[in-house]
Amino acid sequence: MEHNRRTGGHEMVPRREPQQRKSTKRTGHKVAFILGTVLLVGICTTAMLAGIFMMYVRTTLAPTLDINADDYTMNLSSIIYYQDKDSGEWVEYQTVYGDENRIWVDFDEMPDALWQAAVAIEDHRFFEHNGVDWTRTASATLNFFTGSRATFGGSTLTQQVLKNMTGDDGNTINRKVREIFRALEFEKNYTKWEILEMYLNTIYLGQGCYGVQTAAEFYFGKDVSELDVAECACLIAITNNPSMYGPMSTITITREDGTTTTPREANKMRQELILDRMAGGNAEVGVTGLDYLTPEEAEAAKAEELHFTDGTTSATDIVTEATGGTNINSWFVDQVLDDVSADLAELYGITTEEARIRIYNSGYNIYTTLDPEIQEIAESVYEDRGSLNNLTSANGQLIHSGITIIEPSTGNIVAMVGDMGAKEGNRLWNYATDIQQPGSSIKPLTAYAPALDAGVVSPATTFDNYPVQLLNGSPWPKNSPNTYTGWTSVSNGVKASINTIAVQTLEKVGVTEAFRFATENLNLPLAAEDMNVSPLGLGGLTYGLSTVDMAAAYAAFANNGVYNEPKTYVKVLANDNTTVILEKETEQHVAMKETTAYLMTNMLYRAVNEYGGTGGGARFSGMHIAGKTGTTNDNYDRYFTGYTPYYCAAVWVGYAKNERISYSVNPAASLWRQVMEKVHADLPDKSFSKPSSGLTTVTVCADSGLPCTEACHADPRGDRAVRYTVASGTEPQGECTLHKMVDICTEGNCLAGEFCPAESIVQQGYLDYVREDYGESITASDDAYLISTLEEAVAPTETSPGGCPVHTSATTTDPDDPNAGLDPSDPNWQPPDPNDPGTSTDPGTSGEDPSGGGEEPTEPDPTDPTGGFGDAGEDWWSGFWDSSTGT
Repeated sequence: MEHNRRTGGHEMVPRREPQQRKSTKRTGHKVAFILGTVLLVGICTTAMLAGIFMMYVRTTLAPTLDINADDYTMNLSSIIYYQDKDSGEWVEYQTVYGDENRIWVDFDEMPDALWQAAVAIEDHRFFEHNGVDWTRTASATLNFFTGSRATFGGSTLTQQVLKNMTGDDGNTINRKVREIFRALEFEKNYTKWEILEMYLNTIYLGQGCYGVQTAAEFYFGKDVSELDVAECACLIAITNNPSMYGPMSTITITREDGTTTTPREANKMRQELILDRMAGGNAEVGVTGLDYLTPEEAEAAKAEELHFTDGTTSATDIVTEATGGTNINSWFVDQVLDDVSADLAELYGITTEEARIRIYNSGYNIYTTLDPEIQEIAESVYEDRGSLNNLTSANGQLIHSGITIIEPSTGNIVAMVGDMGAKEGNRLWNYATDIQQPGSSIKPLTAYAPALDAGVVSPATTFDNYPVQLLNGSPWPKNSPNTYTGWTSVSNGVKASINTIAVQTLEKVGVTEAFRFATENLNLPLAAEDMNVSPLGLGGLTYGLSTVDMAAAYAAFANNGVYNEPKTYVKVLANDNTTVILEKETEQHVAMKETTAYLMTNMLYRAVNEYGGTGGGARFSGMHIAGKTGTTNDNYDRYFTGYTPYYCAAVWVGYAKNERISYSVNPAASLWRQVMEKVHADLPDKSFSKPSSGLTTVTVCADSGLPCTEACHADPRGDRAVRYTVASGTEPQGECTLHKMVDICTEGNCLAGEFCPAESIVQQGYLDYVREDYGESITASDDAYLISTLEEAVAPTETSPGGCPVHTSATTTDPDDPNAGLDPSDPNWQPPDPNDPGTSTDPGTSGEDPSGGGEEPTEPDPTDPTGGFGDAGEDWWSGFWDSSTGT
């Protein structure tokens, strides 16, 4: 009731709803709306995620789901072939076997107790699921996320078969999802009995035993068919952890309470657990209903005493005897298997381990690039450590080395050895394919060839063999040994491996272009951090290069500038020897101009064959050889890459842990020579091919690299004119700007002064150049021929008035004795020769200058392109020492 003010009375009027109730309704609608929206978003998101997941399954998983067991379990060994050089026919070289000590045995030859024991302990619902035990998978997943200490996994026997066969056992969610889908697909194509056969033949049972047949012989000395129930349970007990449960394992197991036990005792406990499950199961862990054994049979098996062989024979020996031969591949075959595995993995979208297992079981026919004669030669040299005089480090380390030999015209790797000493196993560490520091052997690839190809230098181009800058307060780069020759040609810089010349050549072309040339044209796998002067100019790379990388790159020089991708095989056919699985086309491209390749070969030929070259240790008679040495700081790595018109080979030598290598010559060059001399023993010598056009010969000054002036011919060291072959269009222009004519007093061996008589003065060509003073005692061997040096010698000092040391004041002729006391009537008397001021007018002398005045310049050797002046940046007298060490 409300009072009506207009009427003064009371009447019934509708009561308004309380404001709070309306607010509650609105809130409810909002909550419903929000929940609906969240639900809708959740449904949409779930649908999107499901769509993405299905797309992932179709695009990423689907190609890997269809597993053909024949690819892994046919036990058809693959065959390696090589092509006979004379007939062109393909010849069988070797049958390859798996790395695992495995002997395949058919299911009907196994006792039932083997598969029964496996099902009882590993997958008691095996006959009920379709490849995946969802209950067990869910439990294992829950344990993973909750951190439960339960140790059982979710894998079924089917999943374990796939993991064992393919080697796909990475600890990732992606791998687990892939395994689940594979298992579901796999059980559509194979029966339970086929899966059990695969499982029992692929499980690892410790001590190198793969599969129950090898394990039966190793542990019990009998065929698998002869195993009784107790022995079957014992073998299956090993699978959970071969180190812990292997009856011949030697570890000590410490329990949580601190007590210890042995693997044999642990195996016995697990064997009894398996026997219990085979005889009815274990309700406490959800395993029931199994009746493979009666309780009495289980107890009898538990009581049986097991008799082990205790290692009287190895699993390897067992398999070797069964397969009829040894199972150690050559270094080359190991590499072929690696290469084929990698390409099969890419083709099928599988792991390389899966691919390798297919090779061992699918009966592939692999046609390789192997030359068995060359491989045998390389192996014979490398197996004998006496080839390097049994070289060991100061701490007793054995020396290691690797070599790769390539045919330049095809890119075929014809031989490879991965270490010194007898090969004692498969898939060992391979120093031929391992990356190591190349030292100065990289200079032709990253400095000289790029600059030649860009036309910014020629072999005649010169740079000052002297540090170019101060780096951290010290002159850089430095040569090794710390000697400098002054103005030096690019050709002599290559020959003597001079660091300063390599760096200045690199700076001329630019690090960006040099890096592009090396990585794109020569396929060198350099790191981005290597795009710098020091790595490209001196060889201190971020990671390094393999002998395969180096041999393939140098082979482009021998192949007229064409780069061939290196390969170990040409094709792989299926077991029918008809169906093509893989085919390796020769991938090639033009890496550089033909003239660049020829000029590099000429310079690298000088490095091996001329006096002062660093590669003399690789030289042998009867063959044209070109190549380059390499050494890293402290002599940790030694390299040599060289080639003939027939083959190119790269060799690395070093220790597993860095130590200085002390050897009379570069050991890499020595090994190269020992191998290649035998390889070429029956091959006729022939010259490297020369381009039919594009080359020209120039005569230039040995110091400036420019056309000579009169001053170049008048150099006190002799005529500086030298001849070089250069690429057409790169001929030096202008004339020498280094040489300048100066007046020399021959009696004082100095710049002529005001008091030097005319008859004592000759004009000679000296170098008009001033070097930087770095504050260290760094000098160049041509410092004596710098005008600045002559000027410094005659400059006044606190102890010397300066000028000519002989003619220190004006001289006058006595009018009463113009002949200085000599009798002109003497028949032996002759007037002084103004062109030979050292000739005495005294008939009683022998004609020698008693003051020891200047020598007559010697005639240049026409065979020496340095004009008689060897530009060597190292111990040139040895002919062998490698000065490639960079900083």
